[in-house]
Amino acid sequence: MKTGPLLKKMHIQLLVLSHITVTCFFLTTTFPSPVDATNLGVLSLDELLDLEVISVTKVPEKITDTPAAIYIITQEDLRRNGVKSVPEALRMVPGLHVYQIDANKWAVSARGYASRFANKMLVMIDGRTVYSTLFSGVFWDVQDVMLEDIDRIEVVRGPGGTLWGANAVNGVINIISKDSADTQGGLVSLAAGTSDSGEISTRYGGWLNDRISYRLYSKYFNRGNYETPADEDAADEWHAARGGFRMDMNLTASNKVTLQGDLYEGESGESVQYVSPFPPYKNITSTDAPVSGGNMLGRWIRTFSKDSEITIQAYYDHIKRNEFFVDETLDTLDLDFQHHLDLISGLEILWGMGYRYTKGNTTGKEAIPGIYSYNLDPQIREDSLFSGFLEGRIAIADGKGEFTLGTKLEHNDYTGFEWQPSSRIMWNLNADHSLWGAISRSVRTPSRLEHDADINAGAFFLPTQQGGLLTFIRLNGNEETESETVFSYETGYRARLNDNIFFDLSIYYNKYKNLITAVPMGAPFPEYSSTETRRFILPLQIDNGMDGETYGAEISCRWSITDWWRLTGGFTWFHFNAQNMGNSQEARRGFEEDQNANFLFSLLSYMDLPGNFDVNTALYGVDSLDELNIDSYLRFDLNIGWHPTEHMTLSAGGHNLLNNSHQEFSDTMDGILASTISQTFYTKLTITF
Repeated sequence: MKTGPLLKKMHIQLLVLSHITVTCFFLTTTFPSPVDATNLGVLSLDELLDLEVISVTKVPEKITDTPAAIYIITQEDLRRNGVKSVPEALRMVPGLHVYQIDANKWAVSARGYASRFANKMLVMIDGRTVYSTLFSGVFWDVQDVMLEDIDRIEVVRGPGGTLWGANAVNGVINIISKDSADTQGGLVSLAAGTSDSGEISTRYGGWLNDRISYRLYSKYFNRGNYETPADEDAADEWHAARGGFRMDMNLTASNKVTLQGDLYEGESGESVQYVSPFPPYKNITSTDAPVSGGNMLGRWIRTFSKDSEITIQAYYDHIKRNEFFVDETLDTLDLDFQHHLDLISGLEILWGMGYRYTKGNTTGKEAIPGIYSYNLDPQIREDSLFSGFLEGRIAIADGKGEFTLGTKLEHNDYTGFEWQPSSRIMWNLNADHSLWGAISRSVRTPSRLEHDADINAGAFFLPTQQGGLLTFIRLNGNEETESETVFSYETGYRARLNDNIFFDLSIYYNKYKNLITAVPMGAPFPEYSSTETRRFILPLQIDNGMDGETYGAEISCRWSITDWWRLTGGFTWFHFNAQNMGNSQEARRGFEEDQNANFLFSLLSYMDLPGNFDVNTALYGVDSLDELNIDSYLRFDLNIGWHPTEHMTLSAGGHNLLNNSHQEFSDTMDGILASTISQTFYTKLTITF
């Protein structure tokens, strides 16, 4: 574990950050305290702690009363950090592993197992699960929501399967947009930066009558390419256009309806390595992956009384992407019902049912004629998922604590019935100190790839004494694969140490059983292609071939030094042990012990200065990924904003200012070559009217 260089860089950067903040301090002592004429000032600690979340219990509750490890990214965080995408914003969350692979791809996961195809993290946008059945995960390049419309991003580290279902194993990311009533009038945002980066976003909101509000938005961006570790063009440029609407209808005092939808289209560039039986055997090509899709969501909330409320939600989602090895079209129809009621004083019940239908059409491709690289059988697959859940919460010890018990039962077409119970307890020591604990069982069901795959996953040459022939690694799916299971044990402590400092600590231990890996099926055997070229095949089969355990601690601290300056710090310690591997081989990145950082830290500084200026800095430290030969690194971001009027904001800054470039992750299992992440500078103008 290479912590020495990281600690040295941390020391240097802390000096830089201290220099910036001290300089700003002396500047402010010569002027009157800044006046917040634009309502963009630093949120107070009281305002932050009063924020409500819904991702843990599906019922609004204050973050301080939530029996789970949760972190909120606010609209203020998004604006002050100058982030351009959701994955960039997720860096600030303790316990979340975020590594950028190239200009448009990320590896994101909570508590380990991060890879491009991370499959233990549930991601939602306004209650719509963004999910590919191909690998049970998320394509981050198409989750490019308009950041100005986001109200908050709730990030839960730890299992959420009791309410949200399979694949919410290590965490839940819930992106929640603003009510259209809160986005009235017009907005135009223009951004430009280095690497041929440009972006334009527009929005307009209004009222159809005194009960129905709406907004329309559009967004287009173009981002230039990075470079490879060999200082060559990585061909990973990225551009996309999207647009959509939202309507919120308060039909009566007890009936609220929301309708919203989005359309998008773009291209994600990438450099891909593939193998062939002909010299030079390993080949690299550049390609643009067209991506497109759209969705429509409707939600009805009916309040019967202060003790009873139902929510009915339905959405349809269509996605299409054409990558070098595979074309995928996925259609999803999801129906969800839930009922929240208070039975007796102190006892709340939440129950619900759901149904999801998916139809995936996946077409494999040949890298060269006669050499197929990717195939799923059947090509078209239709699946149904039925679910139901029940959760009860009761106050205990005269209101000093709460106990929550619940479970979710699902039936899927891969493994049949699955159940995911959990119990949680919240205990308030006093008004400023609290403890919580949780025990959960969660599952991760197999994906289409693991069930139906027939893939050339790589190649190597046999030893000379065995003929020295090129050998393809053939990865085969397995219909008998069982779900991965994790037993999670968590505890946490929260404290408001004084009027200005809030401290949050989470500790966890996860025991994984039946992790899905690749298992050898025998010795290499000869095969002939359509061109009669002789080659060998090494067969591997997907199977439950490994157990594991993870444990660690996550700390976050918010310090409101003054009403115009706030610091937020985070620290993560993570460890992973692989167990009972037998002859299994990893099926994806993230499964070996040193493929995720053991230590992460962040330090964010938000300052409001005289003249309606704000200066915001972010420092991130990431320990080495030894197994992937990725060195530790520091990332320093700077954003300076000026608000000359209530309706105009001009900002400028830079990302990764300490390094010209650095590599954060390795090449992916599907042949995508990782880029070096470049230093970038930008300016942005936002006007509201």
